[in-house]
Amino acid sequence: MTATDVVGPPRTGGRQLAPIVPLAVVVGISPLATDMYIPGLPELAADLGTSAAVAQLTLTAFLVAYAVGQLLVGPLSDAVGRRRLVVVGTAAFVVASVACALSPTAPVLLVARLVQGLAGAAGTVAGRAMVTDVLSGVRRARVIASLAAINAVGPVVAPLVGGALLGVGTWRLSFWLLAVVGVVLLVAVVTSFPETLPPERRSDGVGLRASTHRMAELLRIPRFTLYLVTSCIATVGFFAYIATSSFVFQTWYGYSETLYTVVFATNASCMIASTLLFGRIVGRVSEDRLLAVGLVVGAAASAGVLTGALLHAPGWVVWACLAVVTGAQGLVITGTTTRTQALGSATPGTAAALSGGLAFGIGGLGTPLAGLLGGTPTAMGAIMLVGLGTGAVLQVAGPRLLSRSAAGPTPRR
Repeated sequence: MTATDVVGPPRTGGRQLAPIVPLAVVVGISPLATDMYIPGLPELAADLGTSAAVAQLTLTAFLVAYAVGQLLVGPLSDAVGRRRLVVVGTAAFVVASVACALSPTAPVLLVARLVQGLAGAAGTVAGRAMVTDVLSGVRRARVIASLAAINAVGPVVAPLVGGALLGVGTWRLSFWLLAVVGVVLLVAVVTSFPETLPPERRSDGVGLRASTHRMAELLRIPRFTLYLVTSCIATVGFFAYIATSSFVFQTWYGYSETLYTVVFATNASCMIASTLLFGRIVGRVSEDRLLAVGLVVGAAASAGVLTGALLHAPGWVVWACLAVVTGAQGLVITGTTTRTQALGSATPGTAAALSGGLAFGIGGLGTPLAGLLGGTPTAMGAIMLVGLGTGAVLQVAGPRLLSRSAAGPTPRR
């Protein structure tokens, strides 16, 4: 299958996509809701009279709800449409953000974060499906790459904004700002987001059984499952980097908080650049080729991280290798997203739910895994190498095996 293939029913003329910037923020709300308040976690724990572990649990609560919410909302959006779910999700995000800002105790904050995660998931999965409703082929791939590039700005900006807010107020200001962002998005959604899934193209059934059936139908497509597994495995390594890099650079290599911020921002900039590159050259280079390059280059750079850690190389060596890894990850994330959306365009909400929810949920295992292995540079490099290396093998060898299986056994002479 090439970048110009269209799977599923034909597109209906006359439908327009929502404005790209608010759509990107709706789809990529997670970094804002997770990274912005992280600098204030110690103050949060002290203010609410709880432990650091419980404060960290507020982050876990959001991430779990965000992953589960995508799996719930995606198939539902194929049956009831996109716009109403984006509206409801954005409104609920505003309410939950206000509840977080006003939380008097840790349990209240935990519940508010669960609701905030579910609400954010609604916008993410329905918004991503909107792209597949309206666009196909190279245009779809380019828009998905643009969304990914804008989303990659979040992990850079959010911690800086959160740190700046702590300079003028408490940890609660981060949630008040999220509420304001939510209100702005809600206005944008209500005034400029059209419904992209007409009634005649909606799936039958809104219950759990219908949703499960739509997921099962997609998972029966071998290539879809291959891309999905590749995405999940590769994301494990990426989450290990996110969870471990601050400890690695500040504790093992003695970097200051400011210098680590530069490290993180540099690496995120490489991801932004690679997603923009994907959108620029896709069509001339196939999505599969770009995905394979991302996986192979990422695996090679992860081997560099691991080698540098084992040989006790200077921190800048590991930094340089990580910059290549995160840049390659931009090709991987965009490539797997475009391919799963293409193969699942008959039910794009369900496709987005599986690719986003499972990748986020299973990939999140990299966070505790890195901690269990000691949070060292060696552990970080090893997890990334296993994840991206396995993904590279699957992407390079998997299609050939599937082609041979589809062709059947070679007849004997």
